[in-house]
Amino acid sequence: MATKVSGCLVQTLLFLLGAVLGTGLTAVAGVVMFVPDRTTVISVDPTAESPGVYVKEVSRLVGGTYYEIWLGPTADRGHVVTVPNGWDHDPRRETSSDGVRLKFDNGGEIFVPKASYS
Repeated sequence: MATKVSGCLVQTLLFLLGAVLGTGLTAVAGVVMFVPDRTTVISVDPTAESPGVYVKEVSRLVGGTYYEIWLGPTADRGHVVTVPNGWDHDPRRETSSDGVRLKFDNGGEIFVPKASYS
């Protein structure tokens, strides 16, 4: 699109419009690329003895996919444990009076004290 414009004021206004549009598009691209999308893949409701366990798949355009385990009363509130890469995302859960122990098939364990999620 070739348009011939003349005048300093018109050129300055077109430059400012381009700068604002460029900044806006850059901000939108940054949000799309870096803001994660969380999907709950496993949900275990809380009981009187143990917290709710919610496994979420977190995917980003830049950064790939990983899993988080949320321990708490609801799927959107609780203590977040990031599962290390290469570990399965459905660990066995052992509840004690001190907290919850997450046991993975590769032998790894993560202990979350009761004070973290209650």
